[in-house]
This record gives sequence, C-alpha cells and structure tokens, in this order.
Amino acid sequence: MSGTVSDQETRKPIPGATVTVPSTRIATMTDGSGRFTISVPTNSNSIQVTSVGYSPKVISVSNLRGERLDIYLETSNNVLDEVVVTGGGLVAKRKEVGNASTTIKSEVITQGKSSNFASALSGKVPGLQVNAVNGGVNPNYRLVLRGQRSITGNNQALLVLDNIIVPNSMLGNLNPEDIENIEVLNGAGAAAAYGSDASNGAIVITTKRGKPGVTSIKASHTSTVEAVSYLPQIQNRFGSGTTPDAVKTYTPYENQQYGPEFDGSMVEIGKPLFDGSIQTIPYSARNDKYEFWQNGLANQSDISVTSGDDKSTYYISGQFFAQSGVLPKDLYKRASIRANGSRNIYKNFRANYNANYIQNWYDLTTASGSMYNEILQTPAHVPLTQYKDWKNDPYANPNGYYNDYYDNPYFSLENWRSKTRNEYFQGNVQLEWNPIKNASVTYRIGISSQNAQNKSYNGAFRFTEYTKNISSSKGDYAANVSDSKSTSIQLLSELALGYKGNITSDITYNLTALGSIRENNYKGLNVGGANLVIDDLFNISNSSLNPTASESNTRSRQVALAGDARFGYKDFLFLHFTGRNDWRSILAKEFRSFFYPSVDFSFIASDAIPALKAQKWMTSLKIRGGYAYVGNVNLSPYALSTTFGQAAGYPYNGVSAFTIGGTMVADDLKPEITKGPEAGFDLEMYNGRVSVGTTWYKTNTFNQTFSVSVSQASGYTSLRTNVGEVSNEGIESYLRVTPISNLNGWTLTLGTNYAYNKNNVISLSDQSDIFVLDAGTGNRIVAKVGNPFPYLEVTKYKRDDQGRIIVNPNSGFPSFDGTNYAGVGITNPPHVLGADMELRYKRFRFTSLFEYRTGNFIANRVTTAFDFSGSGIRTTWFNRERFVIPNSSYLDPATNQYVENTNITTRTGGADFWTSGNYNTGVGENYVHSAAFWKWREATLSYDVPQTLLKGFAKGATISVQGRNLLLFVPKTNLYTDPEYSSAGSTSNAVGFATISLTPPARYFGGTISVNF
Repeated sequence: MSGTVSDQETRKPIPGATVTVPSTRIATMTDGSGRFTISVPTNSNSIQVTSVGYSPKVISVSNLRGERLDIYLETSNNVLDEVVVTGGGLVAKRKEVGNASTTIKSEVITQGKSSNFASALSGKVPGLQVNAVNGGVNPNYRLVLRGQRSITGNNQALLVLDNIIVPNSMLGNLNPEDIENIEVLNGAGAAAAYGSDASNGAIVITTKRGKPGVTSIKASHTSTVEAVSYLPQIQNRFGSGTTPDAVKTYTPYENQQYGPEFDGSMVEIGKPLFDGSIQTIPYSARNDKYEFWQNGLANQSDISVTSGDDKSTYYISGQFFAQSGVLPKDLYKRASIRANGSRNIYKNFRANYNANYIQNWYDLTTASGSMYNEILQTPAHVPLTQYKDWKNDPYANPNGYYNDYYDNPYFSLENWRSKTRNEYFQGNVQLEWNPIKNASVTYRIGISSQNAQNKSYNGAFRFTEYTKNISSSKGDYAANVSDSKSTSIQLLSELALGYKGNITSDITYNLTALGSIRENNYKGLNVGGANLVIDDLFNISNSSLNPTASESNTRSRQVALAGDARFGYKDFLFLHFTGRNDWRSILAKEFRSFFYPSVDFSFIASDAIPALKAQKWMTSLKIRGGYAYVGNVNLSPYALSTTFGQAAGYPYNGVSAFTIGGTMVADDLKPEITKGPEAGFDLEMYNGRVSVGTTWYKTNTFNQTFSVSVSQASGYTSLRTNVGEVSNEGIESYLRVTPISNLNGWTLTLGTNYAYNKNNVISLSDQSDIFVLDAGTGNRIVAKVGNPFPYLEVTKYKRDDQGRIIVNPNSGFPSFDGTNYAGVGITNPPHVLGADMELRYKRFRFTSLFEYRTGNFIANRVTTAFDFSGSGIRTTWFNRERFVIPNSSYLDPATNQYVENTNITTRTGGADFWTSGNYNTGVGENYVHSAAFWKWREATLSYDVPQTLLKGFAKGATISVQGRNLLLFVPKTNLYTDPEYSSAGSTSNAVGFATISLTPPARYFGGTISVNF
C-alpha cells in the first residue's frame, strides 16, 4: 500500500512520519514529500501513523487494499504524550515523569542566533539562572538551578551532550544549529542517571539526527554587529589636577581629574619631549572614553546534510564562526564538524553514533583590566583616540605619552597578548539489542576530550634616559613569555539492561539496570621565561633567566551500579524508583562507596477522576511529587593527601627544597549530601491553548566540604573537613496562553515563568559562624550562619541610633574605623521572572523575550579607577565644593546627644575627600547597590519565502533579523556595570563582585538567510 501523510490544518506533507503495521515489526517512514509505501500482510487489517507533535492515527485498510491513501494527522494538544529524556539515555512520556523538567526546542534555541546556546536559555526556563559573567568575545556563562547548595564546591548544572557528560567549556563551543532539543532537569533526581555530578540538576542536550526517507541540505549565513551597551557614569566637567585642592590647579601630566572646570581654553598636556615640543589642546570635554570601544562583527556560516532510508540515517554538519570584539584587536574563531548516524544492522540490532570535533582560536589582550583603568584614568579633555599609532606618534609613544603614571591603553593592548587554541572531541557509539520482545540491551562507549595550548607574552619597552629623568614613575618593561599545554580526557563505558511488560492488564512496569565506569585523566604543563634577550622573539629558550616550570597530572575513576523502576496503573498513575551506588576513587577507601535513592510519582487526575474528565475546558491535569537523596564529591583528585611544593628560589646550586602544604585533611571526609522533596502540578486547558504549572521544592545540603582554620602550632593553617549545612526552598511556575489561534492567519502566544529561591546557612564549623569566600577593600562575600548565601558584607560609616552618619564637628568629615562589617544582603537574585511572546502571521514570525531579576546586591571594586582618579560621577555630586554629609549628625558637647547636622560642611569637597580611604574609597557601602535589572533579552523577526519566488531553486528559504541584549534597565544607584557580571568568573561561588577587568556589556544586531535544498 502507498499514500501520503499531511497536516490536517495546513495540508502540508509531513516528512519522517512513522507508518507501522500493528503487532508486527513492519514499519517505514514518509519521505520529504510525505509519501510512503508499505507491505501489509493479508492477516493484518490496519496501519498506524505517528509523528512527533501529532496525535497517532489508526486506519482500517481491510477494504482499501491496492488504493492510494491520503492520511491527515491532527496536531496533538496533549503535551503529556510527548516523549522526553529522563536521563542516562532513558526516555518516558511526560505523563509518567514526576520531577520538574522543561523542554526547549531547536527553533527557540536558535531564533536569536547566539553563538553560545547558554544565552538562548536565559529567561526561558523556570528555576534556571543564566549569568553572562563577563563580556568580550565568546563570554563565559554560569548556569545554576535552584540556588547555590555547596559553599565551596561546584553549584553549576551538569552538562550532558548525547548521553556523555562534557565540561561546561562546551557552552561556548557547541554549534547551536546542531541541537534538536534541550531537556532541563531541575532537581537532584537527575543524579540517578548521571551520578553525583548531577546533584545540581542537569542540562541534557540532544543533537539532530537523520530521518528515513527525508533528504535535506541546509545552508545559512548570519552576520551580527556588536556594540557596547552600558558604560559606567563618568564626569566630563573637570580636567587634570590633584591634591591639595584648596585651590584647584591644572597639572598637564596628571591622570587625576581634580583640576579646574573645563572652560575651552588652550592648555598643554604631558611633559615636553626631548626636543622641547609639547602638545596643546582645548580644555574641553571629549567623548574619547566612549569612542575607544569599536563595533564588533561576527560572521557565522552553517551547512548541514541529512538523509536516511529504512536501514540507516545520517546527519552531517559544519560551521565556521569568526568574531572581532568591541575591544580592539580581540579576535575569536571557531570551526565545528559533526556526524551523527544510525544503522539497523539486523531486525533486532541497531547502532547509533555521534562524533563532534571543534577547534577554536583566541587572540586577546591580557591587559584588559589595566587597559580599562588607563581609559578611566584619562581626563575627559585628552584626545585618547588619537594615540593609536604609539610606535610612530611621539605623543602616543610611552616616552611622550601625557600621563605620568599610566600607559597609553593602545600600547597596553598590543604589548600584552595571549593566543590560545582549544580542540574538543566528543563522540559515542551506542549498540541496542532486543533479544526478545520487551527486553533491551544497550551498550554505550564514549569519549570527551579537550586539548588546550596557550602562549602569553609581553614585549619589552625601554624608556629613554630623558624620560626617566623627568618622570621618576617610568620604568623599563622586560619581555616575558609563558607557554602552557593541557589535555583532559574522559572515557565512559556503560551497559543498560531493560525489560518492560504488564503485571496485569492495568499495571505496567519498565525496569532498567545500569552499570558504568568513567575515567578522567588530566595533564598540564606550564613553562615561563623572563627578561628575554631578543625583543619580540617570544621563545622560552630566549630567556636570560632560568625558566620556570610546573606540571600537573591527575586521574580519577567512578564506578556505578544503578536501578530504575517505573510502574503504571491504568495509564493515569505512575510510580518511579531509582537507586544508585557510586564508588569514587577521590575519596578514602572506606568512604568511596555511597548509595543514593529517589522516588517520584505522577497522577493524571484528568484521566482518573470522571468529574474532571467530563470538563471540556480541561485538557489534562497532572499532579506530581518526589524525594531525592544524592551525594556530591566536592574534592579534586589527591585532595586527601598533604602535598609538597618546590620552595621559592629552588633548585639552587643543584640543591632542591620543598615546603609542605598548609592544609591537612580529616580522615573521615565524606561526600556532601543533598536531600529533599518537591511537589507540583501541570494543567492544560482549552485544547492546549492555556497551560500553567507550579513546583515547590526544599533541599538541605549537609556534610559541606571546606577548610577551617587551625592553630599554626599544628604545622598547618587549615583543616579540610565536613562541616556545615545549607538549605534551599523555592517555587518555580510557568504560564502560557494562546489568546489568538489561526485567526485570519494570526496566532499569538504569550508566556511567563517565575522562580523564587530562599536559601539559608544553617550551620558552619564549631570554631566560627562565618566563612569568607572572597574579600576586597571594604567588602566581602561570606557564608554566615542565619543568613542567605552568598551574603555580602561591607564596611560602613559610624552611625547614631537613628542611622545618621556621625561627622566630626570640626572638620565635617564622616567617622569610619574600617573594622566593622555590616550585612547588606544576598548576591544571587531570589526573584527571577521571564516573559516571552510569539506572534505569527502567515509567513511572518516575531518573538520577544524579557527578563527581570531583583532582591540581590552587588559590590563594585572600582575605587581607584573612579573616585581616586576623579573620573567617577560621584565626585561631582557637590560640584567639588565643601558640602554637608547627607543624613548626618554630630555629638553636641553641651547635651552629649547626637543632633542633626545642617551646616557643618566637610573641610574639602575635592580630591582630599574623594580620594581618602578614611572618608570615601575605603568605605564599602559607597560602592554597593541593588543588582536588580530588567533586560530585553531577545527579539527576532523572520519571513518564510514562498515557493513561487524560489521557482524550484530550493525547497524553502527564510530571512530573519534578530537582536539580543537590546535594553538594560537598572536602578539609579547602579553607576557602574551590568549587575549580571561577576569578576570571580563562572566557576566561583563568590557571586556579587564587579571590577574594571570585565569588558563592558554589549548589544547585538544581526541578520540571517537560510536556504533548504
């Protein structure tokens, strides 16, 4: 029999639909035009047609033999019948799953055309916090589900690619166009499938595969322009000058900006050159600090080929991505090749394979922090952008540069560089055998590897004797070079045995037993050479000093046995049990083995309760819940052993010397344990046009692993042990509504998701109720008993009982001792809201996404760049004149009471105040503000070109424009940077610090053309 399968509503053919003969192994798939041919035995009277996203259909063929069939499938509005990944290669219908999870389809992932798929997840998954912790080319992202559990350990969600655990560095290297879908497993239940590394939840990525009977070639190109979107607020009223500021005096070579107000007169800048010449410019503000940043450009080219028949399928793709950043001379390139396929070797034996090779290249400055500082240390009247040619322009050359203390940022950009190459390979082969009906044997072997090479260097520069004589701060730069190389390899071998069946006609079961072995190997080499003999020959052997070198080698293994049992009753009640035992080589022998179970249930109330089933407005109601207990090994290899390191200055004269490490390790170190329940519901209404769901969860993480201080009389400074407990509790909810559905070609869908997380440090060590993760001048990130984590504390001015700043009645200066820290609040946002919309009209599609975060705080470590230099806008709030400290008081000697200060002004309102650590820069509260923000994350508009215009040239074509990070709205108190940033990086739990080492945030505008052949 033959026929065509089409969409009931659009009448378009459905490629890749499965056509089967029930109760037999006979099956085929439709081709690219929806056509199929199948042989139906004489004793069979029907065929069944299924396709993802459509309701299955059974057609009686007893009276239709020999006729051509036209079959139309209706779109499925019941999402409970969708098949989702539950972990470890296992799948189940959504109705059977009792844990919270979210599926993100390919179209949603790629619509914004981000080169990093992590950014495409922002605001789209309840409970998932995605932070772009820095800017620049290929920025780093931090992905956290349901708050931070571990004080010092990893809190990021596990990344799983085609059933293989991969490092989070793959976030910026995986080709988003290869992704079929992403399943976000919010809770610790994911650990049953992937081990203790998934105790923080998992992000499971499935890449595309070929479809039998469907051959397609797709080519596309995207060009994107990047522009700086947010810069700190800096002043443009005052020029060069320094202390004392009783009389504002102009200093031509001064980087501090506490001089007279701009008046447009002609002034000299810098010091005279050797020939006596000196630069003269107007004393007026310019925009060079903003114009220093260039517009970046990214080009991405993609091609993919997919095909298949009833025996095998394949998907092959390639991508090349090239980007120049907003920071001049910063470059990034990436090339990716992928091959996925399958083969039906025998009627009950099948093989699947995935292979992906990626190579990227970076060419970056290593002086981004100092360069940014040099920009901000530049007075507004200095023509900074005229100093690009520092090799030939005498005023741009370090010898003649106007600034007596800081280098020309263009010189820094070129002189301090780093070049990096990374190679990634990820691949696996999966063999599936069905020895008897309902039984399965699956064996999987996989590899994930990374090879990294880096060369960092800085060139030599020798100042002239004339320059050194007139500027004592100038000193020669020696040329240095360092080379590093590292290799990390993960090997996985996994065997799964499955069996499913019926206990009775009402009770079903699906059982799986799993065994796995995983090995991780790492090797790193670093060598460095200083004071190079020949300039610009960046070779270790060119060093005039003994090279420095270091080497690191680690190996760790994990062996696991796990079981998964899922039971169903009348297709409306499901009970799911998991149990897993891990053996981790990192732990001591007696503690290597640990077991963790989980249980969850799913109850389809709309099918079980007749009164609900009768409600026409209700499509489905699912009630779910579960409990998980999971371990997390917060240790690196060999962390149980006390180590020795080569002492400084050795080897010396052929003699080596080693010093013992300062940390001793408790004998009974165990895994961190997270346990807790979750419960929720999912409600579908009006044939899927309205969907709403909520999840409540609570977890406690105890046996926290970190180091506590010990007496130095022990010979050590700290003890690594199990102490402390952290709790997390929250809700995750979503709502999707389609108020307009195919009304004269219009379809509108609105969606929102909200997550709230409240965490608390329940206990720490017996010796202390506070643990400092990171600290700076006047601020620190801590874990503190009775407070949320991570928690920000800052130094504050002394205040009276009414909260007023106490000032000296003679000088008017505020009182500050710098020793007492006061709590500010949590640095992770407890409230996260995402709002999206999709509008379709015939061939047009428009999408938009906003995200809101609030309830958290951030501290900016920027005192030198902003207030010490006089570049910061705060320094002009009182016109650089004497002023009354707002909300201040002083002690009245007559009454011995604090009275409101209305007339005692500061002795100075210029450099002597704003640069002082005692009055301003050392006071942490001056640089803390709310980290709340609204972001317009994404907007896209696409158009599907009609076939009449293609004239048979291609099967289809799409033209689109897109923008990302379009607008940022922050409180007025935020004068500095994007509050999403974190200077500690993506792997640190000390979230909440920002510095000028971070490239400013950017917005992106691009266009794409895509053609299918």
